[in-house]
Amino acid sequence: MAAYSKATSNTAPRLIALVLLVLLVLIQYPLWWGKGSERGLQELNIQLVKQKQANENVLAQINQIQAEAASLREGKDALEARARLHMNMIRENEVLFRLSEYPEDKK
Repeated sequence: MAAYSKATSNTAPRLIALVLLVLLVLIQYPLWWGKGSERGLQELNIQLVKQKQANENVLAQINQIQAEAASLREGKDALEARARLHMNMIRENEVLFRLSEYPEDKK
């Protein structure tokens, strides 16, 4: 019976150590490769930077449109300039000249 107790006394600590090692690895897995890992955090930071840049672009467009709307509300001059530029409108007794570039003659 003495031989049996020596064999079990050596394997029990090894088995416990092996189980603890496996549990340690299982606990570490989410830290290194799971959803909250360092790699995942880096990817989220990259997405955050891209989203901030997109937000800045949209804000710049909004500011430009607001400024344009304010200038159209304020006076006739801005409205007239826009009509002249985009719709080729002219006043009375004015002449509109359109200049266009023609491709050079092929020789």
